[in-house]
Amino acid sequence: MTDDQARIDAGAIAFAMRYRDDIAGDEGLCIEVRADVDGEDTELLRFDCFRVTPHYHYGPEADDERLMLDLTAAGDSLDWTLNCFERGRLGAMIERAGYPTVASALDADQVAEVMPSVVSTAREIVGSR
Repeated sequence: MTDDQARIDAGAIAFAMRYRDDIAGDEGLCIEVRADVDGEDTELLRFDCFRVTPHYHYGPEADDERLMLDLTAAGDSLDWTLNCFERGRLGAMIERAGYPTVASALDADQVAEVMPSVVSTAREIVGSR
């Protein structure tokens, strides 16, 4: 992994982060929530914390439902994303993405335990850009 990439395991899921500047006129941190699904490393959710068009995806490798963030209401997209994680919204979001088995295997204590690392790593990646 390079300085702008990281993966943090949290039991049944992992947070994969990378900085994207390959989008015309936009850039920002991409946070993927990944898990083993039927023996395949699968992207369940993706949060594109971009400067201009922040959005997130339910089931990017399946139905890929994409929702835009309203920066007026949400404020900073990275703060909004990290807040979703910290408020315990991942289980419901993973289930909505179409992965109920992963959602039921999610351990809130393990997620809470790694959140300080997720937050600091995300901020380090963004700060290095």
